[in-house]
Amino acid sequence: MLTIDLSGKSILITGAMGAIAEPMVRKLVAAGATLILVDIKSEEVAKQTLCDWQIPPTSHVYFSADITDSTALSQVVTQSFRRFPALDTVLGHAGGCGLHPFLTTSEADYDRIFRFNYFAQVNLARAVFVQWIERKIPGHLIFTSSYVARMPHTQIPSYASAKAALENFARCMALEYADTGIRVNVVSPGNVAAGSSLKVFDEDPAYREFVRRVSLGRRNSPESIADAFVFLCSPLANEINGQILSPDYGAGIGNRL
Repeated sequence: MLTIDLSGKSILITGAMGAIAEPMVRKLVAAGATLILVDIKSEEVAKQTLCDWQIPPTSHVYFSADITDSTALSQVVTQSFRRFPALDTVLGHAGGCGLHPFLTTSEADYDRIFRFNYFAQVNLARAVFVQWIERKIPGHLIFTSSYVARMPHTQIPSYASAKAALENFARCMALEYADTGIRVNVVSPGNVAAGSSLKVFDEDPAYREFVRRVSLGRRNSPESIADAFVFLCSPLANEINGQILSPDYGAGIGNRL
């Protein structure tokens, strides 16, 4: 049996307390990694959540931070590298939305959704790259996107546009930093039966029908997304760069809307 051993590796994850993040955290810890978990939830709430997930306290550290605040995010990254100087893998997993039809979504809400799903990830890259370049670490940055980045859907225009921008940004960074050894990849799930993806599925009949038709009638499990991240964090993915890995049951093959 092929096993993945991440012993000795430290990995930073944003959006670490979400529903899809749970199996990611579980599987990365099971593989031996030490995790730096970042989320907007308070330390008290996170401590209880991680206890419920049965994550050993010795396997992680936790930072409560709003990643849309670039100053706070930069401080978390700096503190993480002080504690884990060899930190070489970062997962920009934070993101999500509910339904937000264009004409009924205020300018402020539209901007907020886009900022959370795109600019917060850009700022994460900026803070992390500074550390990797200074320390000469050939790091690996992995973003979470969505198949709606390439298959537009109604009622989520800010989110879909932000994810499209994020995927292009990741490829640009993979090219721009290739000479440093830094790699940038993306995991782009289909409709996942958890988190904001579940919220949109439950609220939008047209979206449910769309998922039924284009995804072999199935929805991705959070565990399948976690498996994609574990693979990309492992030595098995050492030669993968600038790619979009799509565990989506084939939903991204074509747009049938």
